[in-house]
Amino acid sequence: MTDEAYFDYAATAPPFPEALKRLEEAARQHFGNPSSTHGRGKKAREALDRAREAFLARLGFHDGRLILTSGATEANNLVIRSAMDRDGSGRLLLAADAHPSAWFAKDLYGKRVDVLETDSRGRISPEQLLKQISRKTRLVSLLHANNETGVIQDLKALGDVCAKKNVALHVDGVQAIGHIPVTLSELPFTTYTFSAHKFGGPRGVGGVLARAGSLGGQILGGGQEDGVRAGTENVAGLAAAVVALDLSSRSLESEVPRLRRLAHALIDDLKAVIPDAIVNSDADAGLPGLVSVSFPKLIGEEIVLEMDLRGYEISAGSACGSGKREPSRPLLAMGRTHVQALGTVRLSMGRFTTADSVAGLAAALRQVVEKQRALA
Repeated sequence: MTDEAYFDYAATAPPFPEALKRLEEAARQHFGNPSSTHGRGKKAREALDRAREAFLARLGFHDGRLILTSGATEANNLVIRSAMDRDGSGRLLLAADAHPSAWFAKDLYGKRVDVLETDSRGRISPEQLLKQISRKTRLVSLLHANNETGVIQDLKALGDVCAKKNVALHVDGVQAIGHIPVTLSELPFTTYTFSAHKFGGPRGVGGVLARAGSLGGQILGGGQEDGVRAGTENVAGLAAAVVALDLSSRSLESEVPRLRRLAHALIDDLKAVIPDAIVNSDADAGLPGLVSVSFPKLIGEEIVLEMDLRGYEISAGSACGSGKREPSRPLLAMGRTHVQALGTVRLSMGRFTTADSVAGLAAALRQVVEKQRALA
């Protein structure tokens, strides 16, 4: 397998060598506990504060704060559980295409959760949001960009509705940061969550970017992160995340149009040889380089396995849900049938993807689809 044959950037991006170098350097230089009052502890605290300020500055979020977590799953849990546990009668308005790390609330809080519908393009309209907010709604939770379809929401318009109704807005920004231009000071939200490994940083580093309001701790036993998230802070991880964020953000001017061209080429190639393929993503308006395509009457997971044998690494929808033969919830919310949704694969591209590798992927995928249809 080669880097060029990796088409699962939406699951995790290859780490930048510069970020890994910074991770090792910071781990060696600042191994002291930031909570310790001796010299090494103070140096670790200073390094942590510098990294935090640099991360916020890169996102243009000078009026906010960063609460470190182990990743976006913990961050999403922290935000949602904090809001729901604080007000026992309050309601959550949860987007129908939410990531599983937010969708858990549907099972945990049951009747206190309302589902915010998407349209046939996977988008949430301000009118629909306004219609579904009730007087008991305490939190709206939605994705900035969908991890399966690449649909990007109009966060400015949706945030304005929440602000007008005085309802807190939680945005899962995992797929957006480092992939599209994001200046948080220009976006209306209460909390915004991220995970560094999605934009070339190390695993185990994520957080909540918070503008206002209080958060209740979910991991208790210490005063770290303003008392919200107990546990010794990952100084080296955040330092490396800053490097990855800087590199990914600075490359957007050239990478976004390049990845959009590759997505168009892939879609054109697939439609030419598999005319009945259903494209669920938007190469122009969605996440750059993410293509979601459905092959009715086939099984996405089986396509993934055979493509892997041919040297191509792709995904069946979300990696967090792989291994489960269930139709994609975001695709069902867009109006796809169970049969269509089950036959879906996600092809996500990044900095190592080339035009030649896209052509090779399309050819291999055609062969796999033809083979599996002959066996069906």
